[in-house]
Amino acid sequence: MNEKIWGIIGGVALLLALLSPLVLRNSKKVERLFEDAKALHERSNYEEAIEKYKEALKESNKSGAKTEHIDKDFTTLVNLKIAQCYYHLTEKTQDVNYYQDALVHIENVSSKAYVVEHQEELTHLWADILYKTGKFDSAESKFNQLIKNFPKSQWIPKALYTMGEINYQKEKYNKALVNFKKLVDEFPDSEFTAKAKLRIKELPQDDPVPPDPEPVPPDVVMYNDATNLRQQGKIHDAYELYTDLITRFPDSEHVTNAYIGKAEIHLEAKDYIRARENYEEAIYNTENMERRGEIYEAYHRTYLVPVYSRKKILPSDELFVKGSLLRKENRFEDAAEIYERLVNSNLSIDDTVYALYWSGRCYHDAALRHSTSADAVLFRKSTDAFKKLISDYKDSSYTINAYYYLALAYSHWAEALADQSKYQSVINTVEEAETKYADTDDVLYRGHLSLMQALKEKTIQKLSPDPEPPDPPDPPDPSPVVLVNQGRTHLRQGKLEDATKKAKDALYLDPNYSPADQLLSEIKERHYGQGWKFFDEEQQDRAIVEFRSVIDIDPKFKEAHFHLGVIYIEQSKHSEAIEAFEKAISIDQGFKEAYFNLGLAHFERGEREAAKKAANRALEIDPNYEPARVLIEFITK
Repeated sequence: MNEKIWGIIGGVALLLALLSPLVLRNSKKVERLFEDAKALHERSNYEEAIEKYKEALKESNKSGAKTEHIDKDFTTLVNLKIAQCYYHLTEKTQDVNYYQDALVHIENVSSKAYVVEHQEELTHLWADILYKTGKFDSAESKFNQLIKNFPKSQWIPKALYTMGEINYQKEKYNKALVNFKKLVDEFPDSEFTAKAKLRIKELPQDDPVPPDPEPVPPDVVMYNDATNLRQQGKIHDAYELYTDLITRFPDSEHVTNAYIGKAEIHLEAKDYIRARENYEEAIYNTENMERRGEIYEAYHRTYLVPVYSRKKILPSDELFVKGSLLRKENRFEDAAEIYERLVNSNLSIDDTVYALYWSGRCYHDAALRHSTSADAVLFRKSTDAFKKLISDYKDSSYTINAYYYLALAYSHWAEALADQSKYQSVINTVEEAETKYADTDDVLYRGHLSLMQALKEKTIQKLSPDPEPPDPPDPPDPSPVVLVNQGRTHLRQGKLEDATKKAKDALYLDPNYSPADQLLSEIKERHYGQGWKFFDEEQQDRAIVEFRSVIDIDPKFKEAHFHLGVIYIEQSKHSEAIEAFEKAISIDQGFKEAYFNLGLAHFERGEREAAKKAANRALEIDPNYEPARVLIEFITK
């Protein structure tokens, strides 16, 4: 082994030694916050426990923080704990809004949870909240899922008793009897058994004993199987079954429900056009006028969704649906292959760009899940897709995203397979993007460029043979120049809070010191880029943190207020959404999307006149603005 290789090995070892205290410190802080949260939780101090859990979650996402010794799936565990706190807050305060807060955290992690104990607890808590909020059908379905997936769960007696109560209240006495008897027979020592025996005595005596079940028709089997698959998170397979049912049994009474099931799956993917198409088919397939009215209202509500300031491309080929559903199930390699097929078909330019982008993203995600030499193949497919998008569709709105994820894929490739040459590819990609967008004033593009700059700086540090020296101690009376230099060091290290403090301290000493203003602007762009990244990846809580950080630096940054409002609507926090949109409008009186979303938030709170006023204001700005017109029509009807 030559001296150069020994030098590289020595440099890596030294770098690891220097980083070890930072890693240890971050890990200890997470552990301390989590233990503090648990102690508060145990003392029924739920509000403070929630804040501590959220701090622990935030710290766990920092560089080098290790959480495996606390729990294999720390993110799911913390979200579960937060949901439990909100659940107990409801019981304590009788404020049912806390149930909705709990559901937000449950839904955020339920599809990605892989620790069985967490899956079980999430399912039980979800079912119980649905029951206590009067959503009996959904609650029964969730309790059934609990029994099926976790047959040894401690919650099965409670599930059986609650399902019995649901059927008792719905006057489905035979089903109630089955639930109560199963509880009494299989769990004679349960705390629910005595109550179940009383209920059995209260059941109508002349209720006939159910006959032996007749063979279930195949269309019913298909519909039930599709519904169960959907409840298990197997969205793609459920969608396929709904489609097969419609094709094979066009006269089945379940065709209407199958179309509704498909529409709801599209809604979850925010594919509103196809959701409407399936609702329309559902309307045409039922003669029940009351049912038609219900479906039409659901159809119309697909127009009443938050509008983004930047339009998304809506692909037209049905294969895009499969790709999207496979992505939701984290079946990234299957999804990538579908997008690759689409790239090679006869599509419009917009659809081809969309397929290339998601082909690259999915191959990248698939590579990160592998632990074999297959990684190299997947990384190469990912980078090839992004490079083709960049070279063939230079003016696409997805090109800036492609640059970022191309650089990120090269970085992960270098780390996963110890391929040092890919680090230089990271630097080349970022510098190419910086040259291309050097003159842009677009805040979104500036945000992505800032993320790429951070990636480039980390890469340069990894390629440097000498580790970065520790920060020098602060002088007793630092000047603005020294403070800004220290802030830039923090920015390179990704310590945005420290960088912000240094820039503000410099401005305190000299309010006209322009380099400090420039530093704050760059920090703001970094936060905004990270906020958009999390927003795009549907990590809403993390996006909120970043957008709030933008506003802390620049309270007049209208886009950050706007996107906070969009997230709050999606989280059903309509008061917070209204406040965010009103701030965006105070900054830009011509922000029609903000006016529409403000109207939507008022409408969801039952404030129809305020909703109509906001929507009319959007129409004054743009008389052809369709979402505002539809909202006014819906309010009027």
